[in-house]
Amino acid sequence: MLSKKRTMVVALFFLFLILFLTYRLADIQLISTTSFSKNKVNLIQESVDQRTHRFTINDGRGYFLDRNGELLSTDVRAQVIVFPNLYSRKWPIDSIARILDIPTSNFTKKISELKKPSAFSLSKELSIEQMNEINKLEIPGLYAQLVTKRNPTPFANHIIGAVGQDPDLIKRKYEDKLKKGSVTISTKTGKNGMQYTFDPFLISEGETEYIYHVDRQGHPLFGLDVKFRSQSNPLYPLYVKTTLDKKMQETVEKTLDAHGVEEGGAVLIDIETNELLAMSSRPLFSSETIYKHVDHMTSQQIPGSIFKIVTAAAAIEGNKIQNAKTYDCDLNIYGEKDERQLGMLNVEDSFTQSCNRTFGDLANELQKTDPDYMKKYAEKLGLLTRNGWEGEVYHLESFSHFYKEEAGQIYSSKKKRSDYNSSLAVSQTAIGQLDVKITPLAAANMMATIARGGVSYEVKTAKSVNFANDTELIEFEDHKKEDEKLSPYTIMRLQSLLLNVVKDEKGTGHALQTLPFQVAGKSGTAQKGEDKHFNNKWFAGYFPADQPRYALVIVDLKHDTVNRTIPVFRDIAVEIMGKTN
Repeated sequence: MLSKKRTMVVALFFLFLILFLTYRLADIQLISTTSFSKNKVNLIQESVDQRTHRFTINDGRGYFLDRNGELLSTDVRAQVIVFPNLYSRKWPIDSIARILDIPTSNFTKKISELKKPSAFSLSKELSIEQMNEINKLEIPGLYAQLVTKRNPTPFANHIIGAVGQDPDLIKRKYEDKLKKGSVTISTKTGKNGMQYTFDPFLISEGETEYIYHVDRQGHPLFGLDVKFRSQSNPLYPLYVKTTLDKKMQETVEKTLDAHGVEEGGAVLIDIETNELLAMSSRPLFSSETIYKHVDHMTSQQIPGSIFKIVTAAAAIEGNKIQNAKTYDCDLNIYGEKDERQLGMLNVEDSFTQSCNRTFGDLANELQKTDPDYMKKYAEKLGLLTRNGWEGEVYHLESFSHFYKEEAGQIYSSKKKRSDYNSSLAVSQTAIGQLDVKITPLAAANMMATIARGGVSYEVKTAKSVNFANDTELIEFEDHKKEDEKLSPYTIMRLQSLLLNVVKDEKGTGHALQTLPFQVAGKSGTAQKGEDKHFNNKWFAGYFPADQPRYALVIVDLKHDTVNRTIPVFRDIAVEIMGKTN
C-alpha cells in the first residue's frame, strides 16, 4: 500500500513537471514570443539576431547640425564594407586593389583577418568616385557606402551630450513605440545634454543596414544575397538645426585647453539673436563619468564681484551713485585692513576697481529703504530664473533646450530669511558671497541684455527641428522674458560702468584694453567655503562695446595664483572677431 502511494506521488510529480515544461515551451514558442519574462525580451528577434550578420550604415537616430549646416554629433564617411563569409576566389582582387590604391596582398590579408562584417581599414579617405567604381563591380559581400558614426570625441561634450542604452527609460518613456515595434529595449537614447532634451525627436525609428542570414555553422541560409534594409519612412531621421557655430565652438574648446582650465568653462551668446553660439564645460565627461561631471555652465556657482552689478543697478535707480560720497577702500567688509590699499573711492571707481567695502556699505544703505532690493534687482537682471528656452512643443508641456539648467539664488532655502539681516551678512551677499549662486549662462544672458539696451530673451540652442527632406517640423520662436525691466537710464549707466572696468588703467579688466576693439565687462573672485585652496574666478563681458555682437563669460573654478579668465576671454574674442570681420 505504501509502495503504491509513493508510486502515485512520483507519477504526479512527473506529470506536473511535464505539464510545466510543456507550458514553458508553449510560452516560449507560442505565447510570449515577443515579450518574454519581466525584461520583455523579443524571442523571435533574438533568434533572428543570432543567425544574422549585419553592418549598420546608419543607426536611424536623428542628428545635429550647426547654424551653418555642418554636422556636430555625427561623422559621415565613405567606406568599403566587407562580409568575410562571402569572400571567394572569384572576386576581382586586382581590380579592387587598383581602385583602392593598395597592394593586392594587403587586401587579401586584411580580409582573412576579419571575423564579422566590417568597414575595410584604409590609410586614405575613400572618394565618391572610388566608391562608385567599387559598386559598379557588383561583388556579393563587398559594398561602398556613406556610413554614419556617432562622434566619440569631446567636441561640445556637455551641450550636445551622449547616447547609450537604457531599457528602463525606453519602457517608461516610449511604451507606445515599444509596443508598435518601432523601438526595442536596445535602442539608444539621449543620456544628457541636447541628446536628452531633444530625444523625443531624435530617437531612432529603424536602422539602415546590410543584413545577411547564416546557419549555425556560419553558412549562407538564403544564397549569397545581402539584404539592404532602411527606414520605411523617408522623412526620418529628423535633425536639429542648432544655433551653435562649429568654428566658434572649436575656438572655445581649444582656448580653454590651451590655458589649462581644468574646472570651469565658457558661454558665448549672439547678442542680436540671443542664440547660443558656443558653450563648453570642464572637466569633460567620458562614458564612465557621464553622471559624475555636471555642466558647470548651467549649474549654480558662487559669482563674487559679478553680483555687484545688482547693487550698482539698485544704486543707480536709487540715485545713490551720482553723489560725491566716497568709501574707505583701504578696509574690507569686516572693517580690517584690506590686501589692496585703494584709498577713498566713489561708487563708480569702486566698481571699476572692485572695492568690496563700498558695495558692502552701499548694500546696507539700500537695505534700510528696501529690504528686498537684492532679490528685486537680481530678478530684473535675470539671475534668479532659468535663462534657457522653455515652452510647450506638441505634447511636451515644458520642453527645455538646456539639460537640467538650474535657477540662481540669493538666500539658502535651508536658512531663515532673518539670518541674512545682519550688517555683515548684507555686505557678504552684496559682493556675491555667502549663499549667492548664479549660473554662468545667466551671467552671459545678463551681459547680452545690458548690451542690447535692457530687452531680455530666453537663450536658444536650436533654431528648428526638421524632417530628412529639410521640411521644417518645429521652429523655435524667440521668447521675450517678461520680467520687470531696468530703466533705459540705468542700463546706459551700467554700460558705462562695465566699459570703465576695461578702459580705466586701474580697472580689473584693463588688460583687455590692448585689443583692437573695445570690451566692456566685470571681473569677479569668489571664495569657496568648502575649498580653501581654490577660488572661483570670473570675467563676464561683451564686445565690441560700441556695437555689441557677442556676450562672453569665462569661469575658472580652480583659480589659484594664475588669472586664466582674462587671457581666455582675450584669445576667444580675438579669434572670433578675426573670423567674423
